[in-house]
Amino acid sequence: MGRRYGWTLDTGFGRFMAVAASVLAAGAIVFITAALVEDHYRLAATHPSRAMSEAVKSASAPPPGAKLWLSSEYKPGDPRLVDVVAGGDVMMGSIDAGLNPAIAPRCDAANLIGGALAVVFRRADVAFLNLEGPLYDGREHSAKNCDRCFSFRSPPYYADVLSSLHISAVSLANNHSGDYGEAGRDSTIAALRARGIGYGGLDRDGARFASVHLRQGGEAAVIAFAPNNGTLDINDIPAAAGRIRALKKSYAIVIVSFHGGGEGWDRVHVVDGDETFAGEDRGDVVGFAHAAIDAGADIVIGQGPHVPRAVEIYRHHLIAYSLGNFWTYEGVMTYAVSGLGPVLEAWLAPDGTIAGFTMHSTRQAGLGVPHLDPDDEAARYVYYLTRSDFPRTGERIDEARKSGLKSWMR
Repeated sequence: MGRRYGWTLDTGFGRFMAVAASVLAAGAIVFITAALVEDHYRLAATHPSRAMSEAVKSASAPPPGAKLWLSSEYKPGDPRLVDVVAGGDVMMGSIDAGLNPAIAPRCDAANLIGGALAVVFRRADVAFLNLEGPLYDGREHSAKNCDRCFSFRSPPYYADVLSSLHISAVSLANNHSGDYGEAGRDSTIAALRARGIGYGGLDRDGARFASVHLRQGGEAAVIAFAPNNGTLDINDIPAAAGRIRALKKSYAIVIVSFHGGGEGWDRVHVVDGDETFAGEDRGDVVGFAHAAIDAGADIVIGQGPHVPRAVEIYRHHLIAYSLGNFWTYEGVMTYAVSGLGPVLEAWLAPDGTIAGFTMHSTRQAGLGVPHLDPDDEAARYVYYLTRSDFPRTGERIDEARKSGLKSWMR
């Protein structure tokens, strides 16, 4: 092309023009990248939690990991208490979007997230997560038929990570467990079963709830609900209550999970009535959670909004309305408040009432891998939202915090 204008790259002028073009191209790349970064941080700076940040930081909170004790009958460490640990959404990498090269078959999660966080799950009587997407490496295309949506699928060996954390059960009741149809769900069940991990939330025989043996004796049932095809329906509250009531007749502890509520930074607050997102009825999460407790659930754990939400103490039982994103990678937003992952640890009395609980704060960084956060931001955020959305529960937390401070300062 240079000869058309009377010069070639072999001439001094030609070499000058080549260098100049390269400099201009590099400058354009830097300019575009800077603009994208500026847009990213402008977006992060304007999300709803930004306006709350100072209030969150100044809000009273117990020391990181401290137990908020609510029972006068049972003391911390009582062997009769059932230790339930739960995190939020897990999608550690998708074959079609990108995989974390650090995750390999027989991978030990402690090498990625740190031993201190791993031991929180490993010491639990029941450890629970929401598995957001199938464990499937087949050749079929996604079962989803949409122009703008996400489809996830992780290699089946990713179940090794869950096994190394001693996860007791996972929820398959969400909007991604069916991304690759029944083949994907079958593969997921096979991978979990091979590692002794329970699963629940699908509306099919053998997959509606999981049974977990308790060291105290008896068993816990873990059941999950969502508004999505093939799952137990969060929007059919009478049917859900009936299932929970039936489980309570046979199980010492009934743990209920739901995947519901709107998504995103503007959905951090719990609201009464149905919530919708992208044209989908995501359920009346307050009505559902209360009905679940009324029917016999001992604790209710929510996921779905991809941000943390408040907790509520209802009739002496604990409800966590969203535990946000715990371990997500490629396709799930993880900056700002979406990167905060409160890990709930709750101690249940033999009758299922809440004796005490704490929030372990995690934050995703690097390749979407969670780590304990020394700033304790996730816990502070949950307590802040609780005082706003459920003032009575906020008062009980503050009372427990003040009572705990006396012992913490001794």
